Amino acid sequence: MTVAKTGLMVFLFAVFLIPGISTNAHAQGQDLEKQLQQAAAAATGESATAKKYHLQYKLQQGESIRSRIVHLVSMDTKIDGEFENLKSRSVSTRVFQVQAVDGEGNITLTHLVEDAELWQKVTGKEEVRYNSKTDEVVPESYERLAESIGKPLAVIKVNPAGKILTREDSVVQFNPGIGVLLPRLPDYPIAIGQKWYTPESVRIRTKDGRVKTIKLRKLYTLTKVSNQLATITVKTQLLTPVQDVKVKSQLMQRMQHGELQFDLAAGRIYSSRMELDERVVGFNGAASMIHYLSRMTEQLVKPAPSSKDVSVR
Repeated sequence: MTVAKTGLMVFLFAVFLIPGISTNAHAQGQDLEKQLQQAAAAATGESATAKKYHLQYKLQQGESIRSRIVHLVSMDTKIDGEFENLKSRSVSTRVFQVQAVDGEGNITLTHLVEDAELWQKVTGKEEVRYNSKTDEVVPESYERLAESIGKPLAVIKVNPAGKILTREDSVVQFNPGIGVLLPRLPDYPIAIGQKWYTPESVRIRTKDGRVKTIKLRKLYTLTKVSNQLATITVKTQLLTPVQDVKVKSQLMQRMQHGELQFDLAAGRIYSSRMELDERVVGFNGAASMIHYLSRMTEQLVKPAPSSKDVSVR
């Protein structure tokens, strides 16, 4: 008997026997207590036997894993009565070239961006566009980025849970926290509803010129598993108390939330959607304001064929 049905029976039992409570109170109380104990035992048993899933990266040596990344940004800034809006859109193909997988499942891969289509518009200025596949002339604002397209950006070694063991950057990369190459997975099997955390430290310069370390963490929760596809919610939590609005304005791009889908059979991220909606007032004078909106989506492109390939779902 399920917990829900047991609870319903307890409720009906109490309602229909209330008129006779003066003659059978003791017996009814014992019966009710017995049913409650049975319900609690059933619930405990179901919890103890809950199915657990081991989320691990299972990339194969020699394969190239492509993901389509779409990043949309809208940022409103107001300083000294002057208002500016920046909008940007980038669509790119990110590639992980798997160089080696050792006996412990540790993965060495090269990260690069294969192509990019970029657009940006700022208040009072002409829009800027660049498509790496079709445009020979590169706008000045995209020159540095264009130089890195198709070239190795970093060589990274991770364990099956995504923990970085070594990393060698070929190009200095700025990561505001919106995109994580390989989200950290738990080191142990987990059941639906369980959570895990990954700590982060950010060095921020305060208004008096000092450098301050801010501690954050990402909270992950396994919310659902369907057809070998695990859904995981992600939320960034601020652990260090921050009152300085200038510091808050530097942290806002890291306060992401969203969800990702992990292919249990293939051992890789199938898709993800991360969003930001942060506003800070007074970061540069009492009347100043900055409002940052962002959405980044990732979708696996041409997964390796297999009998359990999620691309056919």
